[in-house]
Amino acid sequence: MSSKAESADGFKRDIGPKTLSLYGIGTVVGAGIYVVIGDILGRADALAPFAFLLAAFAASLSALSYAELAVRVPESGGSAAYVDAGFSRKSLTVVVGYAVVATGVISAATIATGFVGYANVFLDISKWWAIPLLVGILTGIAAIGIRQAGWFMAITTVLGIAGLVWVVEHAGSDMLDYPQMALAQFEAGSGPVMASAVLPAAFLAFYAYIGFEDLVTLSEEAEEQASAMPRAIVTTLIVSLLLYVVVSIAAITVIPAEELAQSAAPLVDVVRSEGSSGQLLGVVSLAMIVNGALAQIVMAPRVLHDLHEHHGAVPHWLVRLGHRSATPVNATLLCGTLVLVLALFFPTVTLASWTSFVVLGVFAAANGALVALKLKSNARRAGFEVPLVVPILGVVVSLGLIAGEAVI
Repeated sequence: MSSKAESADGFKRDIGPKTLSLYGIGTVVGAGIYVVIGDILGRADALAPFAFLLAAFAASLSALSYAELAVRVPESGGSAAYVDAGFSRKSLTVVVGYAVVATGVISAATIATGFVGYANVFLDISKWWAIPLLVGILTGIAAIGIRQAGWFMAITTVLGIAGLVWVVEHAGSDMLDYPQMALAQFEAGSGPVMASAVLPAAFLAFYAYIGFEDLVTLSEEAEEQASAMPRAIVTTLIVSLLLYVVVSIAAITVIPAEELAQSAAPLVDVVRSEGSSGQLLGVVSLAMIVNGALAQIVMAPRVLHDLHEHHGAVPHWLVRLGHRSATPVNATLLCGTLVLVLALFFPTVTLASWTSFVVLGVFAAANGALVALKLKSNARRAGFEVPLVVPILGVVVSLGLIAGEAVI
């Protein structure tokens, strides 16, 4: 399909399959590996790779559901469009749509505050100018056009993956000690080690895989969407899992878990321990972290656009597409402004907690919508399909994690 082609809603199909996959990897791999890995290693120690494996299974349920939903309902509304197709209830669709927008805005603000905290490991900067500058740049990129945003994320993703390969190279032969370390920890803890170490770490690691739900909002801007979107989601999951497992093994064989858990930049410390300054990796990791914020600022306006086009729940002036950019410029600027306000005046922990609850609620609704679609006798079959048990388990896991969050 030509890059000049347009979707029914006026979006340009301007992002190719390879860029789409890199975009997906960039939305998932970032803070999850460069920042959160220290906390995960602190909880599970040498068994952290198993926590990443368990979390990948839990995340894959919703991810595979989204892959089928993206083919069944190829709209920029993502989760909201899926809920509408599954339940045909406007009120529920609008609520889910605004919940998705809120998730994007809050998540982007969370990443922006985390970015500044991470940057302060290397240099002393004030959030009062750093956050406005960061959010302004990302909002500008998102407003200019999806091709530009896609290329920005593709380039930073390649750099970020190169940085992770560098970490693994620094660990080198030390990684050969990993099997003995994992076996020793398991034997010392016996059976309960799964409940006391791996499960809590997997609960945290689950959030390191979130991001595929943003990818599907590009359904009306992707070339060869019906095949490219499922492939991008599956590729994102596999690449993320491999990176998380290998890098966690590299880190734990170089620096003790308790030290990594206390570090604001754990992977930089791994490189420093082997004699390098770590400054270059610090710059690369900062670039990788902002990918997540850009993806959210790209996603939220497209959901607003879909809510206007299909439900009239958003005023036209807000979501009107720019003549040259073919992006909802006004909605992008509004979302960027909200991100800025939240990032400046709310702490990271509070924002992250809000994001977790809303995302899991949206996952439960989207999985439920796929169950409903599969059970409808007149529902059209998709080019990519998963067994009915997948979305059912997706609902159970999402609600279970919400309950776990509430208890904690």
